[in-house]
Amino acid sequence: MNTEEILILSSTAALNHQLSDGAMPPGHNGPYKDPETPVRNTSHWLISFLRSYELTGDKKFKEAAEKSLAYLMSKEARPMGASFWHRKNPKKDFSNGLMGQAWTLEALVYAYRAFGDDSILKLATKVFKLHPYKSTHKAWEVVNVDGSIRGFDPTFNHQLWFAAIGGFLTEYGDQEVKAQVLDFLKSLSNTMKTYSNGVIKHHPTGYQSVGKKDKILAQYKHFRLPESQKKYIYLKSLGYHGFNLYALGLIHNVFPDLSFFTTSLFRSMIDVIDTEEFKSKISLSPYSFSYNPPGFELGFALQKFGDSSKANYFLEKDFKRSYSREKEQWGVKNPVDKETAAARVYELYQLSKMEINIHE
Repeated sequence: MNTEEILILSSTAALNHQLSDGAMPPGHNGPYKDPETPVRNTSHWLISFLRSYELTGDKKFKEAAEKSLAYLMSKEARPMGASFWHRKNPKKDFSNGLMGQAWTLEALVYAYRAFGDDSILKLATKVFKLHPYKSTHKAWEVVNVDGSIRGFDPTFNHQLWFAAIGGFLTEYGDQEVKAQVLDFLKSLSNTMKTYSNGVIKHHPTGYQSVGKKDKILAQYKHFRLPESQKKYIYLKSLGYHGFNLYALGLIHNVFPDLSFFTTSLFRSMIDVIDTEEFKSKISLSPYSFSYNPPGFELGFALQKFGDSSKANYFLEKDFKRSYSREKEQWGVKNPVDKETAAARVYELYQLSKMEINIHE
């Protein structure tokens, strides 16, 4: 099999689950167990349907993409005219921070490229600009579904992905978005931190801390963490390493001359992928194969920044865990959240076509 076949087969199977309003089955955000609305998975499937239509010319995929887009542009998806409604957990924000918005804006940009309808680009730009950016913190603030400001999203990969999708929007000439995105990206060497082996830290110490006193306090708090918690954060960082690199790949597509990509810091992030320690421990993370798809994410990173001949290693492992030959669909073997895992087949969009060498 190859990656294009996997995407087409998975999209074909998904057609049977699309509702009349265009929505796709929601999941619960993997190990986080947050009940979600259909918005996230519909965003992902919209991209898969568009790519499947590009590859096959089969109008059933175009029609499914149009229905998905109609749902995302409906009041159901953005009931109060502000952020998209992603999750239902009353203990958390309903927008899923910056990340939920980035996933839907990503889908809208792909839809705009496919259909050329200015209302799609207008909506994506409007929602992006709702989020205040503070240069002092090198971060965007979260906007609730009702339009109120929640404060900074503390998760670094959320900020990185939001910047990546903002980068997409800069391709259409919006100078305000471009200024924010470039200000964020030019600070990556300071804000993005790694462990000594090159693994990107899930929570960079001192990120968003302004002033020497706040930075020292953040370092002290990190130092005081129990060893068990530090180990957990490292495993989480392993699971999200490819997710971060995927976002950096999207950024490189728009800003290939960004100086960050020439730094030794960035090179360490790529080099660690091929180490035995990384390969052996990534499977231990509940945020790797059971949630994020390392086969797609690390495969894309290796194709773009490393040795593309080694991209198949993680893809093969992911395939064995996630692809059902019986149902001809990716992700449905996932023991944690099969609806979300299935939808994330969309990440194949960025990979160049690859054969998967599977030995049963």
